[in-house]
Amino acid sequence: MDKDSVILKYEQERTDDIERETLELEKSGKSQEERLKEMESKLQGLYAKAGKKPLKERVGQRLKELKKDKPEEQPELSYDELFALAEDSLKERGLSPDEMDYQDLVSEEELKEVIRELNEPIPREATWIKSDFIIVFIAAVLGCAVDIVLSNRDNKLTGKGSKFEQKLRQIHDKTHPHAKNAPIDYQGKGFGGGMHRSRTRGHDPLRFVEGIKQFKNGTFEGVYYQNNMPVHVKVGSNQFGTPYGQLSMIDAVIRYLDHMIKDFCSAASLPFPGFSFLAESNSRQIRKLAADMYENGFNCRNIATQSLSAIIIEMIIRLYFSIKSVQTYMNNVEIAEDYSNYEAIKQFFKPANKEKLYEMLLVAHSIVTAVNVGKIVIEIVASEGGALAPALSKINIAEIIAVVNYGAKVTNATLKRTNEYNKVVYYFDGVGESWESLDKELTAGEIEAITSIERD
Repeated sequence: MDKDSVILKYEQERTDDIERETLELEKSGKSQEERLKEMESKLQGLYAKAGKKPLKERVGQRLKELKKDKPEEQPELSYDELFALAEDSLKERGLSPDEMDYQDLVSEEELKEVIRELNEPIPREATWIKSDFIIVFIAAVLGCAVDIVLSNRDNKLTGKGSKFEQKLRQIHDKTHPHAKNAPIDYQGKGFGGGMHRSRTRGHDPLRFVEGIKQFKNGTFEGVYYQNNMPVHVKVGSNQFGTPYGQLSMIDAVIRYLDHMIKDFCSAASLPFPGFSFLAESNSRQIRKLAADMYENGFNCRNIATQSLSAIIIEMIIRLYFSIKSVQTYMNNVEIAEDYSNYEAIKQFFKPANKEKLYEMLLVAHSIVTAVNVGKIVIEIVASEGGALAPALSKINIAEIIAVVNYGAKVTNATLKRTNEYNKVVYYFDGVGESWESLDKELTAGEIEAITSIERD
């Protein structure tokens, strides 16, 4: 016989009885409340005629007497005594304690309901409201407008011939030109021309170690293809035979950074990080695609200006979300007692419910990315021969990075809410909070009852 199950079943039955009796008393109490009010006025008159105290006063006096004559509290039952009581009670109810186990404590319907709730993900901290949809729509529309304008490499704001481009070119060509005869600027056979930066690994921001190494050693290293065969080049002088100087590590780093920053401002700017791997690919089609994309404006400067769409979305949604977070904090505290300017400022810069914020950012960036990619696909299909390079050079890298970043964060947050361990912890904490709340309610009820008795 499972004694623990018998005792728990007994307590369960007692709790059910108390609950039923409480509901019945509540129902009968409501129906009798009106009758009691009617009788109260009549009783007042009868008490006055009979010369007796009202019932309330007599009850109060009787409670004081009972309090004085209160019997000593009965000692708690031992485990065996409690089991014997539970066994007898269950037998009286027609239940068999000998055949009882823990499975009898929960009905099949209750078990199904528990399983259903446990299989559901943990509730989200915050749901979307009407203003969230509106602000995401506004941010996405502005982002799309900026992307459409800046993805055109000949636009009047940042494109070829614009005042913006002219000022940057002036920095590179006249105002702050970099030092001459840099190893990474070698333009001998296979590396010359205006697009030489896309053919040299030293200009690839992703391969900065190799670029610094070339400055330090005073040696150019690169690969070009002749008759579809790779030709490795390693020289210590430029195409005119002027030798490169060797530098210390610190000087090499400084010269490299100075050179790259100023090349960023040039007309062709710098290739996208990692582009040199495409330029050195064994596939001629890939090498040609990389060269054509760079020639059509797929460079660091244009990618940076095109990322303005992502910056606008970040600013609008994050500012809105921070303001809403502060408003929520202010609404949830008592201004006169618990309000804290420090906490309000903290809520602005580090708002809660990051999952909702990431969802809003993901939706807005996804809309701009979808428009950008759709525009590129339409341009490729509409162009004669399906020219890839001019269309692909307009792809918005910043928006794609944002979608991948926030997509991963939203997915991770969703997985956490569906993780079995996290759900167990969540429901365990919820049960603990419920018990604590119930304990406080019972304690408050006892205090109120004692105070009422003492007052009467």
